[in-house]
Amino acid sequence: MARARKLFPIYGSALANGMLVTLVRERVVYRFVAAYEAEYQRRGILGEPARDRELAETMGREILLAMIVETREALPAFFGKKQASKLKTEEREAIEAFSGELLAALSRAQDWNADDRKQFRRDLELYKEFSARQETKSKPAKGKRMTEEETPFIARVALLLDPSMLEQARHATRRFHGNVGLLARKLLRQTLSPGGR
Repeated sequence: MARARKLFPIYGSALANGMLVTLVRERVVYRFVAAYEAEYQRRGILGEPARDRELAETMGREILLAMIVETREALPAFFGKKQASKLKTEEREAIEAFSGELLAALSRAQDWNADDRKQFRRDLELYKEFSARQETKSKPAKGKRMTEEETPFIARVALLLDPSMLEQARHATRRFHGNVGLLARKLLRQTLSPGGR
């Protein structure tokens, strides 16, 4: 008989802390923007302290939103399920408690007021709705291509990154989005299995 797994809400706090520490310590936004500047010879995006702070805050917020959605999509695997629809009621409740604590911990750490929390939750719903739409899209008919809808992350971060060269900013942000997803899953694994990094 398989050992039952517990997903404690406190893990949500630990993951929130890991996300915030990683964003700062690894300078995720700075490294992305600096790489973009170098690849596309777009000097001047970084370098002004006020602009650098603004980018770190606004892109950092989008990264957190994307990481939370990625985390929610990865959590069914913690219970040995491939899809959220296959979760038992108690597993679903554990994920909701975990997610609630994750958001509460982010709110405390960022010192958000009621309006900040409301806006973050509204944006998170937008991200989650997009993700749910992507999961339920049917496969295109044979011989027809399905157009890929742009994620909120790509649209927003590309606009923040380089509005005057939006197409190349989208291209770079699309790759970055994949890296953010991998980072979220890595942090989740480290949080849920601290000894097995």
